[in-house]
Amino acid sequence: FAAAAVIGCRGGGANPSAEDVVIPYVEPTVSDRLCQNSAYPADAPQFDDVGDDAAWSTTASGLRQVVLETGDGASPSPDWRVTVKYTGWLTDGCVFGTTYTTDDEVRFFLSDVIPGWRESMLDMQVGERRRMKIPPDLGYGASGRPPIIPGNAELVFDVTLIKTIPPEDADATATAVSIAAAATITAVSELVDATFTAEAELTQEAGTETP
Repeated sequence: FAAAAVIGCRGGGANPSAEDVVIPYVEPTVSDRLCQNSAYPADAPQFDDVGDDAAWSTTASGLRQVVLETGDGASPSPDWRVTVKYTGWLTDGCVFGTTYTTDDEVRFFLSDVIPGWRESMLDMQVGERRRMKIPPDLGYGASGRPPIIPGNAELVFDVTLIKTIPPEDADATATAVSIAAAATITAVSELVDATFTAEAELTQEAGTETP
């Protein structure tokens, strides 16, 4: 089916017949503009750092994984929040997601991630770095995640577990942030009110009305 379109030469401006045109089938590919490889740091984990000769293990679900750096901290539970650094590749080496271009970490609940991540991370320890090869049914399945992750795509991830956060600690942190934000808003409002009051008093002392 991968044939080029062929149009016969005709005179008199006649349209080509159906027999003269072969519609090509083109396998969809990810645009280079959607890959982050050009901005990806050379000192970050690389796609070809880990070969098939590494000590890969395969779970009953088909997930392949290998521990690259061991950790000694706590392992998360299914309802915990975790903080990680990671890079995700398609099997052609396209970087479709990473924290290394900004040197940030990301935080999420394990219940919100794809099944392959959840399965692998439940026995990771804080400080551990792991490479995962996630089959489509443990990733984004037949629908993929357009426009960058095609359907039925195997995904490769390099993940370092930075921190685990139990639900009660996550809730306490969220509450503390909300209280701090509310206090900041109140302080700013009081400062603005005090400023307007002071300006009004100065204006009245000068013998003019406030606008």
